[in-house]
Amino acid sequence: YFHIMTPIPELKVQKLEVAGFIREVFSYISRFKGQLFIMKIEDSLMDHPLFPVLIRDITLLHKLGIKVLIVPGTRKSIDKQLSAWNIQSSFHEGIRLTSESALPLVEQASLGVSQRIMSLLTASGCHGMQGNWVSARSLGVIDGVDYMRTGKIDRIQKEILEQLLKEDYIPILPPIGWNKLGHAYNISSTELATELCKYLEVGKLFFIGSECGIKADDLKTGRLTENLALTESGLVSALDIDQAREILDLNTQLNYGQVDYLVNAISACKAGAKRVHLISGEMQGSVLQEVFSSRGDGTMVYANQYSTIRPATIDDIPDMLRMMQDYIAKGYLIARTSENILDKLSDYVVYVIDNAIHGCGALHAYENDSAEIAAIAVAANYRKAGIGEALVRHLIDTAKMRGKKQLFLLTTQAPDWFYSFGFEPGTVEDLPPSKRATYNTKRNSRVLVMTLG
Repeated sequence: YFHIMTPIPELKVQKLEVAGFIREVFSYISRFKGQLFIMKIEDSLMDHPLFPVLIRDITLLHKLGIKVLIVPGTRKSIDKQLSAWNIQSSFHEGIRLTSESALPLVEQASLGVSQRIMSLLTASGCHGMQGNWVSARSLGVIDGVDYMRTGKIDRIQKEILEQLLKEDYIPILPPIGWNKLGHAYNISSTELATELCKYLEVGKLFFIGSECGIKADDLKTGRLTENLALTESGLVSALDIDQAREILDLNTQLNYGQVDYLVNAISACKAGAKRVHLISGEMQGSVLQEVFSSRGDGTMVYANQYSTIRPATIDDIPDMLRMMQDYIAKGYLIARTSENILDKLSDYVVYVIDNAIHGCGALHAYENDSAEIAAIAVAANYRKAGIGEALVRHLIDTAKMRGKKQLFLLTTQAPDWFYSFGFEPGTVEDLPPSKRATYNTKRNSRVLVMTLG
């Protein structure tokens, strides 16, 4: 008989590729374990034969230690429910105008989608939990258009979601919000997924539907986008937020789904999401491919937080003082002058978006290989955008890079916030001698410490 064998060199190459893939998967598992992934899943996928496979793949991520939160899209289900009752529904600038008579059916359709997802999660060995954790208010009348029972998000109950995630549940948030009187409002699932990035620390946000990504064919590019990385199927693999904005500006021919994705990806990145992915739920394994390889099956928009954090310059001092003033008035920070900052200007960094400064912080070096994190301040309208977190993490990484052995900070109001980064309670005796000598006993700040490896 004939025994056909793969040539030895080719077999060796295949084994090396497999080994390289395995290493890549392990590195990503280690990197993403404990992070939160938000999945916005269009209900148009529910009739697709691969929908149960998609949910199963998501549960695999959860079982690997990745936290998962699901926001179901519900437009198709709502359309179907309203049509069955012969209720007409209209849209204005992409927003559904929800009447009083339509609202109960909207609620029923939205909760039905959530229940279907929860059933599939249970079948795969995970526990989903849906609830009314979104406060909303009426959109009202805008430019003469009455949005009736369509609302916008007022607040998300972050503490409940964090507790559910901690207890290994997968929260499911249908796009329905309630006001203080218990009245329901129909809200946008896309807005909900993006808004969550302001409240929670999000590693990845996925928009999963029938749209597979931004196609490179006939795409107009500019100075920032002339050398884009592409996937094997000809999609734009990755964009930073400035490149995404340039693609939007130059390409009016993009369809609604692509434009909507890019606009919301930019917003989500600014709100704190590190990566925002557009992938097709009609392709088997698309979520796993996107998570566990450097070049997946869709388009990713990312916020490179280190590229937006730079050393402070003398021209930045007025903006830094402006941001600090509110914190000083509340007793969170000690008062500083321009001269104080200028004297140690090389210790300061600023967080910049579109050449505007929205946050600052400092890393002061002390003896015994120790350093202090200080002067963390964020512009008032950006305090839910993850800027403070990004600054602290940047300064921790900088301290490690400079070979520091211990970090410390003094705080009067925010010990719990700093605990989330790994700081622990300390005492004045834990401070380096020169800092201990100047400790303000009247202010009586708490001392937090962190030992660096």
